[in-house]
Amino acid sequence: MDKQIPTESLIQYYERTGQPVPTGLLTVANGVGHFCVKPTTGPTRKTPFNRRDYYKICLSSGAGRGKGTLIYNDQEINLHPPCLIFTHPSVPASIEISFTSVSRYGCIFNKQFIEGQIQPDVQYASPLFNPTLFPVVALTEAERDRLNNYFTEMQRLQESDYPFKWDMIRNILQLIIHEGVRLQQEQLFQPAVVHDRLVNAFYSLLNQQFPVDSPENSLKLLTPAHFADLLHVHVNHLNSTVKKHSGKSTRNIIQERIVTEAKALLRNTSWNIAEIGYALGFEYPSHFNKYFKQFTSVTPLEFRQQNAAVPAHL
Repeated sequence: MDKQIPTESLIQYYERTGQPVPTGLLTVANGVGHFCVKPTTGPTRKTPFNRRDYYKICLSSGAGRGKGTLIYNDQEINLHPPCLIFTHPSVPASIEISFTSVSRYGCIFNKQFIEGQIQPDVQYASPLFNPTLFPVVALTEAERDRLNNYFTEMQRLQESDYPFKWDMIRNILQLIIHEGVRLQQEQLFQPAVVHDRLVNAFYSLLNQQFPVDSPENSLKLLTPAHFADLLHVHVNHLNSTVKKHSGKSTRNIIQERIVTEAKALLRNTSWNIAEIGYALGFEYPSHFNKYFKQFTSVTPLEFRQQNAAVPAHL
């Protein structure tokens, strides 16, 4: 039985899309930054539903007949271009675009390329880094044109011989990330960033546990008290602070993240139900079944039968 969640590497991405693998990815040691941007026209066949070891941002403009669909973990999102799409590496995703007239830009980059460039509070406000956020940002035509200029400039720099082009590209990439945060928060009428260090620390601890990569390693931080102990604060203070900034209790946020991961594992792995339950911190399958059904109205087995992306071993 395959115990690993399918994760596409940068090399596998280039091989799958029929592009030459950049020499740097084959000859340099791990830890070197990589970035690539390119325009695309025409429909996109459905891409594999998997996780990735890289980040991806797409700017899509579509017209004419057809549709666009993004499968993002357990969500099926209808795309209505123009839009900006951010996909977090840990979230299984697949995209299909069939508009008769469509153009788009896409850029991919690894953690090393952008590491240390984005402030933590901005990361928690961006779906590119925070997998709990909605990954699609609707755009007006003016916003699309402005962002298209950013992508065009990154492509021009990428093809140039300027010795500091990657620094310039990082700066433009930050602009795109900030535009996504600003536009999304304006649409949701929410504060753009979270400035409270305790909230940021809580989300950091929560996100460090995911994705779950092995059924042998069980989640350890399952309750608000677990997080409060590590953060050296009283659990009531943690709860009130998190709820002030998110509108949700600490317990609800933890529960939602566990259920989201459970859906991803049920859809995208061949682990049996007991293994998934144990990986998510449940000692007994019956406890996992009850917990999952409480939030989804179906059992893990029923969900897998309806949504499984790989053959299930039950």
